[in-house]
Amino acid sequence: MGNRSETFGRLLKGAINSIATYEGKTAPIIEEELAEQVGLAGSAIQRYKAGSLPPDPRTIEIIAEAAVRRGLFSREWLQRFLHAARYHQADQLLDRLCPLGPARPRPPRVYQNLPAPTYSQFVMRAEAFAEVLDGLSKRSAAVIIVGLGGNGKTSLAREVADACLKDENSPARFDAAVWVSDKDRPGTTNLSIVLDEIARTLDYPGFTQFEHDEKRREVEQLLRRQRVLVCLDNVETITDGALIAWLLNLPEPSKAMITTREYRREYRRGGWPVELRGMSDGEAWQLIHERARLLKIDQLIGAPAQVEPLLAATGGNPKALTITLGLLKYERRPLQQVVDDLYAARGELFADLFDRAWSFLDEAARRVLLVATFFPTNASAEALSASADVQGFAFDRAVERLADLALLDVQQDDLNHPPRYTIHPLVLAFAMARLADQPLFERNARERWVSWCVTLALQVGHCPHEVEKLSLLDLEHETTFWAMKWAYHNRCYEDVLQLGHGSMYYYYVKGLWDKWFDANLMRLEAVRKIENFIEEVRALAYQVQMLSRQGKISEATEFRQALEHRIHNRPLSGDTFFLVHHCLGAYALAIDDVKAAEMSWRRILAEPEQLSHYRSVTSRQWVGLCLYYQGQKQAARALFQEALHEAVAHNYGRYMLFNQIRLAALELDEENIERAEQALEQSVRLARHYHDREQLAYALRLTSRLCAMQENTHAAKAALAEAIDLFERIGLRRDLAEAREELRRLDEMGDAPAV
Repeated sequence: MGNRSETFGRLLKGAINSIATYEGKTAPIIEEELAEQVGLAGSAIQRYKAGSLPPDPRTIEIIAEAAVRRGLFSREWLQRFLHAARYHQADQLLDRLCPLGPARPRPPRVYQNLPAPTYSQFVMRAEAFAEVLDGLSKRSAAVIIVGLGGNGKTSLAREVADACLKDENSPARFDAAVWVSDKDRPGTTNLSIVLDEIARTLDYPGFTQFEHDEKRREVEQLLRRQRVLVCLDNVETITDGALIAWLLNLPEPSKAMITTREYRREYRRGGWPVELRGMSDGEAWQLIHERARLLKIDQLIGAPAQVEPLLAATGGNPKALTITLGLLKYERRPLQQVVDDLYAARGELFADLFDRAWSFLDEAARRVLLVATFFPTNASAEALSASADVQGFAFDRAVERLADLALLDVQQDDLNHPPRYTIHPLVLAFAMARLADQPLFERNARERWVSWCVTLALQVGHCPHEVEKLSLLDLEHETTFWAMKWAYHNRCYEDVLQLGHGSMYYYYVKGLWDKWFDANLMRLEAVRKIENFIEEVRALAYQVQMLSRQGKISEATEFRQALEHRIHNRPLSGDTFFLVHHCLGAYALAIDDVKAAEMSWRRILAEPEQLSHYRSVTSRQWVGLCLYYQGQKQAARALFQEALHEAVAHNYGRYMLFNQIRLAALELDEENIERAEQALEQSVRLARHYHDREQLAYALRLTSRLCAMQENTHAAKAALAEAIDLFERIGLRRDLAEAREELRRLDEMGDAPAV
């Protein structure tokens, strides 16, 4: 008929469902809203969904604008929609809603994890800076920056790394920079930790789950594919010889940059040494002038000649200079007396400076400095205040004095971010020695620190439908992990349990597998100590699930046996009942026992009184997947549709995505090309919206299959290449191998032009 189009009806249904998904509403509500906008009854929208074409162009325009603005549809979709609607001025509406225009290019992503600077203005050490850049441009695998403590090695290395990323004309240009420091927990950095940090910074978190040798091979391949600058700070406290040997043989074109107080003999094999001495007179004067301005004592500083004795007494050491300027502010003594004291200190320069600075701290400032040693990287003002039990004006005054005396360094990316606080390694050693003299204070402060971490972590917890909460731990996950370790070693088992509840989902989503497994094992041991049967079962079940997911079947089998032994003849209910059988299903699927996996999830569905909507959707979709693998496609379709309907009703975005992709696979199996195309287009868009890389990879793999069926080999290869990249990044090895084999077959076919 002239006024009907089934394609229009299908596209309209997809638009309504997409808007409902993004806005967390039901499709009938969206239909009512659209009907109100066009001034018609809701039944009119129902007719349009059935294929009737709107007679009024204005109705088409309103629906099209809603689809683009609210459903996030593309220009290509809009073009098909307007063609199906027989809209006569399609080009004008296309240009208005989806203008081609000069697209604003997205800046390329820079992969780096450099720490925020602790200085407001970097004093350029021109000679040393040039030496490091020259070394990085040589064939040597590593540049070794050697200098005394406080000489500015870390600041120099950070600025060099930043310049190597930003300066297109740099003789040593790099695509990425990875920063690892042993300052935070001296002596704990090893090769595995560095490999993990490289993988995460380069956005391949899946590599962190591999066994050591495989992880090393994969990371080395990444280092061969791009120019990566691996920066290792405070190497003098590192004891892992394998790490040093690896850095000195780093694969080209990547390089390493090492800072250390001590030059080792092994550095001669592959290392380019750069000795960093004290500042020159000009550099030191620039530092003094800038620091005096910040301390508001610049009026006391005269000509450069006036401070020459200070430069001589400190040897131009930047840290000694900044501490001394702070003492000048608070001691209110003539400069010459301060210089005389520095000369009297002789070889114990920093010990004398720290002791004198300590004497100018009130009780509040001392407490803040001591608790700053608890934090592995840096700390927020709130965390320091809570741990030290110093609040309000007293805290602000304490932080100001500590910063003035250079005992606390301030890190701040920009004015839109609150400051964070860190301490120099020399200050850390001094403060930890002072802390050891106050065991009662340390115990009480540690408990306050752990309590603050528990409160923060529990604001996050298991939040699959509120993933924005995860950002609360972005800057604190290292701290919460170390708090959990302290609580475990000090037998604070309830705190271990609470920190596990609060932070482990974060570790899972972010691919911090080493932390996830360490945290779960600590939790498992803690709940055994306090004889909490339910939590023990849950920890065992999670261990089975994660090991199964990573393909570590022998380890998963051991924990599965422990789990089944523990639950034998013990009743389970609620979340625990669901979790146990869900994890057993995951294990069965990992060993390709699809029937056993199906039975595990069916057992959950057989207990309707145990089922929340969330559990119901989860179990139905996994039973559906098992049926699909067994070739029972119609039964699988029914379960996917039921799960999708329930997910839409409760706005479970990721579960909508899971089931929609599986339904698209069924449409492809039955060669329903148009339906599959519509479902996959929406799935890809939805996966990008939720940043769900696993489901995006599956959707792209199916999109490749669709393009191949349409004889568009070029588009099929492009979609599959992106899917392969995602599978590799997140570590799904079986899917990666299958996708690579599919790409090989496409390559053998040769390119067919886009239709």
